[in-house]
Amino acid sequence: MAIDKRKNDHIYLAASEISQVGTSWLEEVFLIHNALPEIDLSDVDFSTRFLGVKVNAPFGIGAMTGGTELAGKINAELAKAAEEFGIPIYVGSQRIALMKPEVRWTFEVVKQNAPSVPKVANLGAPQLAELSEEKLAEWVAQAVDMIDAYAVAIHLNPAQEAVQPEGEPRFRGVLEKIKIVKKAAGKPLIVKEVGNGISKEVAARLTGLADAVDVGGFGGTSFVAIEGARASGLHQRAAETFKTWGIPTAASICEVKSAYTGFVIASGGIRGGLDGARAIALGANFFTMSQPFLKAVLEGRLREEIETVATEVKVAMFLTGSRTVQDLASAPRVYGPRLRNWIEQRRLHC
Repeated sequence: MAIDKRKNDHIYLAASEISQVGTSWLEEVFLIHNALPEIDLSDVDFSTRFLGVKVNAPFGIGAMTGGTELAGKINAELAKAAEEFGIPIYVGSQRIALMKPEVRWTFEVVKQNAPSVPKVANLGAPQLAELSEEKLAEWVAQAVDMIDAYAVAIHLNPAQEAVQPEGEPRFRGVLEKIKIVKKAAGKPLIVKEVGNGISKEVAARLTGLADAVDVGGFGGTSFVAIEGARASGLHQRAAETFKTWGIPTAASICEVKSAYTGFVIASGGIRGGLDGARAIALGANFFTMSQPFLKAVLEGRLREEIETVATEVKVAMFLTGSRTVQDLASAPRVYGPRLRNWIEQRRLHC
């Protein structure tokens, strides 16, 4: 199946309920209500820093798409909103544009419409494994130039690749190739999952290499489920078996924080500002959302969605007496039984 058709399939399926599997466990993080916050709602300042750059909110637009006419239109709208609100934006995997230069414009619209905010380039781990050092450096340079990227993300998606009909489950030597990417990019490096989470064992291997780890936890958009909806036969059956595989986002934040000392980005099943506030209280420095913004773009209500998320974060901060994002990180909280049990069994610090 052509890669461009696959990209459009991914857009429609990601926006549908078919792709939504499980729970992030962020509902297991209970922020303690502060009935006497001693601040006004207007005192709340939720500006923060994203890998060293000041941004207007502790959240950004997560990785989604690119490579088709529809994807180009979506990316243009996402970029305009990112610029308007002063928040970072990822692009989807840029492999398609590196292989088909005629679709580069579907990514270039991001730098055209969001010139001043941090933009994150995106390359896939399986493709890195197959490239020579010289070719890999060339791909990185092109990906960065395509969107004038501030940072480069490498996405890890072994579960998706294992069940995708056109999958490339090749991960031998990826860690060494990530080192090459960091050197070639000369920019902050983010290593991210796409919906199955990152464990403390993997996070430990990324310490000193990745400038940020994006947990991409289980409990939201499942690319395993998406591939299952596109597949038949053995691939479909495998996807059905493994669509609940992964580390819930809340648990993955704790996993990563227990072994990694860098910048932690929460993503995966974050469906609003309260979820994002819970993720920050749990230990993340920042959060991103994808599926809610994708649906909002397709329905013509993106700015309203971003404003809603921003308001929800501010209200959560106010109700915990948190004047700043740093205050929110130390807000009192209680964990539900599933998350508490995970933390105890895995001996995590969270």
